[in-house]
Amino acid sequence: MKYSGNFFHNKNGIISIEFAAYFCAFSVLVFIIYDVYSSIMLQDKLERANYTVASIFRERSSIYPVIDDKNSGNGSLLCQKSNFASCFESYELFDNAQVKELSQLASSLLNGRNVILKVEALFILQDINNPASLEHAKLVTLEDESCSDGVCNNNSGINGYFSSLPSMTDRSNNTLADYTKLVPYVPRVADPTNGLAGRWIPLYRVSMCIVNEESLYLKWINSNRVTSNTLPNLCSNVVVLSRCDDIMNANNTACPIYHR
Repeated sequence: MKYSGNFFHNKNGIISIEFAAYFCAFSVLVFIIYDVYSSIMLQDKLERANYTVASIFRERSSIYPVIDDKNSGNGSLLCQKSNFASCFESYELFDNAQVKELSQLASSLLNGRNVILKVEALFILQDINNPASLEHAKLVTLEDESCSDGVCNNNSGINGYFSSLPSMTDRSNNTLADYTKLVPYVPRVADPTNGLAGRWIPLYRVSMCIVNEESLYLKWINSNRVTSNTLPNLCSNVVVLSRCDDIMNANNTACPIYHR
């Protein structure tokens, strides 16, 4: 009991240095636990919102109108990415307006937080002479971001995350980088215009980032929470296959067989 009394008070009744040290250590521990917990919970919300947005985006044929690649005037579509012989009318193509709409949906799912979203799509342009061969096919990626106002360029953390993702056209032996291994070849009734009887399903990668506004640490070292090498902002990416209605029907030109 004598030691216990001396722990809190010295002979002059002043709070001991030991108690102050333990109190500071306990406060730091609570700070760290709260910061980690809040970041984990926010990351979990981001993952769920990203999966929801990607699941909606893949159901394009039931939600969005057909995009005429040749007449769209959008330089990111297949016509400009490959050549003018590879133009299509398709539900599976997308534009910047749709990406911004998805960003607004994600923002509403995350209680109004500003969401920076990027959508990439891998299209496999089949060789008519070797329709089921990936070696002879041409890989084309389309991409668009919801931060056309320059937010990504000014935010090194978010821009760095998007840049760090592996290329969808990489055919290296690394299975983690070769997205073609995730794309199935689906047989269907032969297309009367080109005789092709199967197609590679387009693959979408939906990535999103948000500022970690819950982090006390980021608020302390950087009031704008723009970037931090120690505790970065939160990001997530989801890869999904396109789910176009009635792909077995050769007359369904809005879900075409993409070829060169």
